[in-house]
Amino acid sequence: MKRRSALLTATALTACIMTSAAWGQAGYPDRPIRVILPYAAGVSPDIVARLVGERLSPALGRPVIIDNRPGAGGMIGAEVAATLPPDGYNLLFTVKGVMAIVPHVYPSAKFNPLKDFRAVTEILQVPHLIVATNKAPYNSMKEFVEYAKKNPGKVNYASNGTGSHPHVGMETIAHRLGIQLTHVPYKTVPGPDVIAGVVDLFLEASTTAIPSIKSGKIKALATSGAERIPALPELPTLTEFRADLDPNGATGNSWHGIFAPAGTPDAIIARLNTEIVKVVKMPEVQNRLREFGLTPTGTSAEHLAKGLAADYGYWGRIVKELNVKVE
Repeated sequence: MKRRSALLTATALTACIMTSAAWGQAGYPDRPIRVILPYAAGVSPDIVARLVGERLSPALGRPVIIDNRPGAGGMIGAEVAATLPPDGYNLLFTVKGVMAIVPHVYPSAKFNPLKDFRAVTEILQVPHLIVATNKAPYNSMKEFVEYAKKNPGKVNYASNGTGSHPHVGMETIAHRLGIQLTHVPYKTVPGPDVIAGVVDLFLEASTTAIPSIKSGKIKALATSGAERIPALPELPTLTEFRADLDPNGATGNSWHGIFAPAGTPDAIIARLNTEIVKVVKMPEVQNRLREFGLTPTGTSAEHLAKGLAADYGYWGRIVKELNVKVE
């Protein structure tokens, strides 16, 4: 009898805990939601995160606060997000480079993207453009490669930091072309220095590159991805120049996605996915993203999780091949 009584008590207690958790999730959210962004204000992910956050806030009925934590190619922000409570009030808005490249480049990285986070949804796919200062003596990929081969190491390029996608992506392209470039990592946004001619090149996200190209402040040499960008129909793709440079956008393309710390309940992940996908599907958001050359997606959590796993393996092999690392 005592054993049966203990069993009934334990069962009742479990039921109470489950009911309490369900009620807590049913009332979600009841306070502001913080979104860690591992980049500075003004760059492509920041623009998209604020566009989505502004519309997600009324959908959830709570403020959505973008918390910029730049540094170390995005590693700093990701490390912060990985340690936050898995309660649905702490999210990470990040990109492929932070999750698939940075952990391989920084042996000291204190986060594992496959174990420390749960995928919520992919927001979009973003091509990157090789852009050059107007002072550069080349106007196409052909002219650029010829110049770089004649002047090894004299052409420099900017990045968002060592280990960032613009860094490792450009190194991969240079390696495949057989040219030597000089890397100039930035802790701030490098775009203004490309415009001023302080640096020669930048593998820049279409979000910020297209406005500068259309205004004549910089020139574009090529775009990543399998197809040309509708906003710049005359700009060739990298694969048009050489088929192995960027097959299906594997090297140059990126994605923006939202993650939650591991342990975040299924019900909260599902609620966030539903509301964020609704935002991404809004005509005004779709139109705005496409103006920047982006492809809105708004996927299931499972789709993003599988994509991350594939990208993590792909870039791990490239980082090892190129021996890119920071001690």
